[in-house]
Amino acid sequence: MADYEVQKIELTGVPNARQLGGYIGHGGKKVKNNVLLRTGSLTGANENTIKQLETYYNLGSLIDLRMRPEREVQPDPDISGAEYYPLSVLDSLVVDEKDLEAYLKAFALADLGQRYKLLFESNIKIDTADIYSQIAFSESGIAGYTRMFEILLDNPENSAVLFHCTQGKDRTGIAAALILSALGVDRQTIIEDYLLTNVAYADTIEALREEVMRIKPEMLEFALFVESVNAAFIQPVFDTMDKEYGSALGFIQNALKVSDKGIEELRRLYLE
Repeated sequence: MADYEVQKIELTGVPNARQLGGYIGHGGKKVKNNVLLRTGSLTGANENTIKQLETYYNLGSLIDLRMRPEREVQPDPDISGAEYYPLSVLDSLVVDEKDLEAYLKAFALADLGQRYKLLFESNIKIDTADIYSQIAFSESGIAGYTRMFEILLDNPENSAVLFHCTQGKDRTGIAAALILSALGVDRQTIIEDYLLTNVAYADTIEALREEVMRIKPEMLEFALFVESVNAAFIQPVFDTMDKEYGSALGFIQNALKVSDKGIEELRRLYLE
């Protein structure tokens, strides 16, 4: 069972920082601790956090799943010893250029009231029912997650891999689900891990409810989609994988082109 207190890692200035270690995978082996790290944006990482990633975690690969405009507005810090990989798994497929500009401006604001005032006034349209399918199954999603597995296979042994997007919940959540599926972790645990984002952002979500209900109650559903996660968001992704490929592992092998040998190697590298 996923437990936030077990999975969270202390990286000052980095939201939603967790690790995938400890989950039971293929053959009853556990995912190695502190080797697969999932987070939100690293823009706020201070010098101590960067040093921690360099030394304690011995970070070998840094995978940035954000769109190019996001990376330009809030670039990742340089981390010595870590190879940086920008992999946009979601090009501007569900937001047009004008909406994307407003979205980036909004998320540069720490104040929730100001953030959602800007979002509401900009009348941003995001297809919440389709965005996860866009992330997982679009051309950019397939290409990005294919490359992610190549990086995982090439990462130096005894070095950590960190993958992130802006909030570490949607693009990162699908990445974590794919990695754990490849390692043989059961789906219920994968979904529980995905839902830990709501624990990480619990204070923000509560403040969000109060602020949005004050400003514009009819936008609460949209706001909660932006700031939290729900099993109903990711379940259709699993359903499509099951229907089209037989399983999540089938998707990884057939759509993302990870061979049987590659799956064996992933399990050798990241299970113990």
